[in-house]
Order: sequence, then structure tokens, then C-alpha cells
Amino acid sequence: LILVTDLPPSIALGMEPGEKTILQERPRPKEEPVVLNWMWVSMVINGAILSLVIIIVYVVALAIYCDGMIFQSDINELDDYQNKLMDARTVAFISLVWAENVRSYTSRSFDRPVWHDLLGNVNMQKAII
Repeated sequence: LILVTDLPPSIALGMEPGEKTILQERPRPKEEPVVLNWMWVSMVINGAILSLVIIIVYVVALAIYCDGMIFQSDINELDDYQNKLMDARTVAFISLVWAENVRSYTSRSFDRPVWHDLLGNVNMQKAII
């Protein structure tokens, strides 16, 4: 799953052009951790939102493809339930892949808005497509 969803955008993030003013910033103190507390909070919230959205997409896909049923015991009683489940899982997986692609754009910087130089990294566009 990680090879499909994260690897190409991660490599492209490594090729992100550097900020022009980075050398004008003061260095961090030696005691300061690499990942600050507010960064941890941001990552946890990001993961929670992504998980919640994909679960909601999956439940909606189950309701659509499995004739309004969302519980496994009810779905097992449907005709051709395996293909219906496969369709709902496919929708959830495709949503996860696209959500990871969108997240890769938001992960470019902690202090710049996502739209700042949005198409500046050509490798990112190649990785997403």
C-alpha cells in the first residue's frame, strides 16, 4: 500500500526546490528536537482526518454498492456480495490514493500556504499523474 500511495510523491518531495531565504534564518538551538510538539499534533490531526474521511467514503460506498447494507452480516446475505464488496473497497482505495496525493502537496511546507508555487516542482506533477 505504501509503495503505491506514498513512494512517488515522497521522492518528488525530496526534489522540492529549496526556499531562497533559508540561509537567512537563524539556526535552531541544539537542544530543540527535529520534530516539535506542534508538528506532532499537526501530523496526528492530519492522520485522524484522513482516516475519518476514508472510513466515511467506504461506508457510503458500501451503502451504494451493497444495496444500502453496511454491516458484514447483512452484506453476506446479498447475491454476488463478493463483487459488491470488492467495488466498495476499490472506491475506498482509490479515495485513499488520491487523498495521499493531495496530502503530498500540503506536506511541502509547514509555513507556506499550499498554493504558494503550487506547480513549481515538475517532479511532483509527474509523481501524481
